[in-house]
Amino acid sequence: MDIEQRNQAGTARAVQYVLQSIRFNVAGEQAEVNDWDDRDRNDKEDYELIILTSGSGQGKCYLQRPGRSLSVNQEIMNCSHYRVCFATNGSTTASSLMPDKYELVCSPFAKMIELLDELYGLREASEELELFQRFVRFQELLLFLFRQNAPASEDDGMDIERQGIELSIEHIHQYYRELLTVEELASLAGVDRWKYTRLFKEATGQVPLQYLNEVRINQAKKWLASADDKLLDIALNAGFNNEYYFNRRFKQTVGISPGQYRRSRKGQLRVVAPYLEDFIVALDIQPIAQYWHAKWGKQDYLGLNHIPTFDENGGNFDALSSYNPDLILLMDRYEQQQYAQCRRISNTCILREQTNNWRTLLHTVADYFGRTELADDAIAKYDSKARIASHSLSQMMKSETVTFLRISADHIIQYTEEGQGFVSTVLYGDVGLRSHAAVGVASKANRAGMFNLSLDDLHRLNADHLFITFDKWHSQAEGKERELLEQPEWLDLPAVRNNRVYEVDFLTWMNNGIISNGKKIDDILRSLA
Repeated sequence: MDIEQRNQAGTARAVQYVLQSIRFNVAGEQAEVNDWDDRDRNDKEDYELIILTSGSGQGKCYLQRPGRSLSVNQEIMNCSHYRVCFATNGSTTASSLMPDKYELVCSPFAKMIELLDELYGLREASEELELFQRFVRFQELLLFLFRQNAPASEDDGMDIERQGIELSIEHIHQYYRELLTVEELASLAGVDRWKYTRLFKEATGQVPLQYLNEVRINQAKKWLASADDKLLDIALNAGFNNEYYFNRRFKQTVGISPGQYRRSRKGQLRVVAPYLEDFIVALDIQPIAQYWHAKWGKQDYLGLNHIPTFDENGGNFDALSSYNPDLILLMDRYEQQQYAQCRRISNTCILREQTNNWRTLLHTVADYFGRTELADDAIAKYDSKARIASHSLSQMMKSETVTFLRISADHIIQYTEEGQGFVSTVLYGDVGLRSHAAVGVASKANRAGMFNLSLDDLHRLNADHLFITFDKWHSQAEGKERELLEQPEWLDLPAVRNNRVYEVDFLTWMNNGIISNGKKIDDILRSLA
């Protein structure tokens, strides 16, 4: 049998799961009507996944099989949750892969939510590529669940090795204070030394000694945060031979010294973080000086009016010395001379990773200060807020479209849904509004999904709603950026004629922090709801 024949035979036996509907229900509200399928939800051939996203049941996942009912209806009603209805193609294999229990393991839960949010955003998909994307993501969701909830194999040698690795990981957590070697851990696991490190890294993402060091550092973090013990005592209790080595490894791993970490947990660390204030305020840290720009001003939405300002755009960081900072936290976007200035003043951390993903950046900043739990909590609250806003707006907006414009004296910049800019990810991603682009112009968009819109292009902008903000960067005279509002091309726009134009704060919408994004959602709801 050749490859093509084997593929055809495999296709005939292919397991197929068909997504029927996905709904997001807010705690206490009546169930949402499905958007693409109006079949009877109680079809006896259908399966249903129920995933709790808030309340005391957050993180739980239930599988309802055909002909069965759950005994947790009250718990579900008290929590916001997703309901995912699906069917099989009737094959024996499809049924046999289905976990034979009603409460499923779904870890990490953040991965589960990521897949659900994407599926929910595609619930009204009509284009072939989006339909295929929805199909693939749903299969990925089931695979994610099936792998974690499959019955254990009894005679697989790999399982024995995996159990040995897990045993050695437990040994590290229990005996991290002692001198541990890779040879000892491999022997404990019953795995050859040459194979142990590879299997350990596959299981944890780190080689054994890196993992051991991280366990020791994490234990030291707990003692630094909760006790006033001497650093030497903490070092020895955590498994380090001396205070010097402990200090060096701690700073390499965390980014600041153990003493600074202790002060940061008590809110005593003096921090300067130009244009990163959104992130540190979200972690309950007050900067001792804040970003200020000659044209844009400061980030007023953070409510730091009592904090002195620092003009980071001026290029001279020597002025920071007057604030006596314990730590200067910088993005990787300055000149080497400026980094040298900061290092002469105090400990300086540079965030080397370039990312537009604010969640990743918040976790990176949180790691410096030992506040990852605060970051996780803040992100969970934001995601819940975004889901509820998306649910509300989908009910009200129907097919109405939205556009965002950044207006300066000589530019009109439009943000499209294809972009990863600070506006697009919230407006079109998190809350799921429909984008409108001027016909024939959107093809000029850059990688960030932004493009310049000329005055002649305006007549093509037929969006139902416009969000606008004014950029003073190019203005030579006060108010010149607002002259567009008097132009007949502007006054003739449908959104302008229908009084559906909403001005928003520049730095709130041009920032990419968790606080600014939450306030964007507030602005959107206040304007549209």
